[in-house]
Amino acid sequence: MSENEARENLISVSREHLPDTLINLFVALLIWLFGILVFLPAAYSISPRGLPLLCSLIILVGFSLFIFRSFDGLQSLLNSTSDFLAYVYIRRRNAKVQVERLKTASRSISYVITALILYLLYSPFLVAIHPALNGLVLIPIILWIFWTLFKTVNVLLLD
Repeated sequence: MSENEARENLISVSREHLPDTLINLFVALLIWLFGILVFLPAAYSISPRGLPLLCSLIILVGFSLFIFRSFDGLQSLLNSTSDFLAYVYIRRRNAKVQVERLKTASRSISYVITALILYLLYSPFLVAIHPALNGLVLIPIILWIFWTLFKTVNVLLLD
């Protein structure tokens, strides 16, 4: 695959997946914004014990539904963007690294960034359910991030 093929692949994947993915992500973002800025503060002011838990669970289900619906398109977009960025990096830096290694590294980095953003979006709902739940979700995410970055560094450094 060349840079032009990667560009064409990015364009075709964007035309196919970008509209549905953006719609799902924007709806999830609107649910998140209304949940965090309107419903959870109102639930805490009405009844600080039981109502925030129920409200958080309802918002969490709706938010998760649209996030999960966008996963397929988001993964395709991240992969094709990472492939294109690997070719651009090689062209601009005259790098001696193999293209496949840079593709793996850029995919891993994009997955890590996406996972961190998703965790930060889920965090307020998890805290409203139970503060310890936020930490319990954070531990496997941090372990996965370290494992992914370790794998990425190994791929880049091995000859």
